[in-house]
Amino acid sequence: MNEAIKDAKPVVTMHAPVKEDLNWYGNSTVVCVISDFYPENIKVKWLKNQVETTLNTLTDKASLTANQKYIVSSYITVSKNDWNENNVYSCVVDHPATGFHEIKNLSKSETCEIPPSSGVIQVTVVPPSYETIYLDKKAKLTCIISNMVTEDGLEVSWYERETRTKIKDIVVENAVWQSGVYSVKAIATVCADDWLKNTFECVVNHNELASPRKEILAKDNGQEPMKPTVLLYPPHQDELNRKEKVTLTCLVRGFFPKDIFVMWTSNDEVQDRNFMTTQPMEEPSYSSKKTYLIYSTLTVNFEDWSSGRSYTCLVAHESLKQQAIQKSIDKTIGKPTNVNVSLFMSDTC
Repeated sequence: MNEAIKDAKPVVTMHAPVKEDLNWYGNSTVVCVISDFYPENIKVKWLKNQVETTLNTLTDKASLTANQKYIVSSYITVSKNDWNENNVYSCVVDHPATGFHEIKNLSKSETCEIPPSSGVIQVTVVPPSYETIYLDKKAKLTCIISNMVTEDGLEVSWYERETRTKIKDIVVENAVWQSGVYSVKAIATVCADDWLKNTFECVVNHNELASPRKEILAKDNGQEPMKPTVLLYPPHQDELNRKEKVTLTCLVRGFFPKDIFVMWTSNDEVQDRNFMTTQPMEEPSYSSKKTYLIYSTLTVNFEDWSSGRSYTCLVAHESLKQQAIQKSIDKTIGKPTNVNVSLFMSDTC
């Protein structure tokens, strides 16, 4: 009689993007490998500069190895510019059965390509993503204080700059220690409408600073927002002939600014696996106005598609105000249907 397999904590390793791919194609992949865990259920998410992102991420289905433990890989595609600017990519792994939680970080400096800076506290402000605004109905302003020898004496405040009104809804997360220095993230939450029209300021005091450090954050309102066009494509006939997995493609183009949120659903259920969304890419233009395009793919079982199950690509963007664009498709319809839905309710601030 075989012994029951014991729960096992995962081992997490990260791998830098291939330099040749960055130089030749302009992008590559950071890989997070999670191995030697049991049972199968595991959660993986990605952070960019300590802010959660689902853009350009993909997680495989876990596989059972010969030692009766599981292994899974997760990926985030990074551009050459983002990698060279020393952005920090973090793989966050949670294994509920063993209570395991680990964050692995990787950046260009950590691969010894460039030396990390030291001795000077760095303050970086990060604007809210439209994904956060759409899902939470609020705007989250992030102030990252890094390169601290100690977290002692740190004070962080957020203000609305014109009125000098101090923002009360602020969360200062626990310090993260890495490579001999500390970093802290302070997140202020404001009304979405306030973010669109006001300027904000993060003020940092610390024993290592001779005077307070101040960083300004405001939405770029230089060009009028432009509404996206959404095109939804069925699986290619070659995939249908193989009768295995099929791919739906949602092309979103002609929008500005470039921050946008794309989500897949089926039968009113969010499809949070087996999809990939590219970074926004600037379109060729014959005018002074910039526009962007993005595409997202969802891979589904051939049986689900053949059964007539409907799939929906939902697109939310600043230019759509309180609406989102939904396009749905199934085998019987043959072509996508287009619906504008009022899912983004007005802010209650």
